[in-house]
Amino acid sequence: MSSGEKPSAKPFVPETRVLPSLREAVQSCRGCDLYRRATQAVFGEGAARAPILMVGEQPGDSEDRAGRPFVGPAGRVLREAMEQAGLDPQPGLSHQFREAFQV
Repeated sequence: MSSGEKPSAKPFVPETRVLPSLREAVQSCRGCDLYRRATQAVFGEGAARAPILMVGEQPGDSEDRAGRPFVGPAGRVLREAMEQAGLDPQPGLSHQFREAFQV
């Protein structure tokens, strides 16, 4: 990558953009510096067509060690807030690293 070029995950995105191949590809992604301090990528969990998708920033150390999203202190607060709001905290919990998303 040249010095003026922005980092991009594009070269790491598989041709077949289905969840199983994306889950595999994310482990070798070097499109930004997040991988440098992580032991593994943390892919989302839940139903592929969940009615609600919760998006976090980069995974914390608890998520990095467990390989699962929202398992640390902030995740516990999120789950409690969702339960108090009458929402099921399981479907569609996911960490998204850099790009905007559409629901």
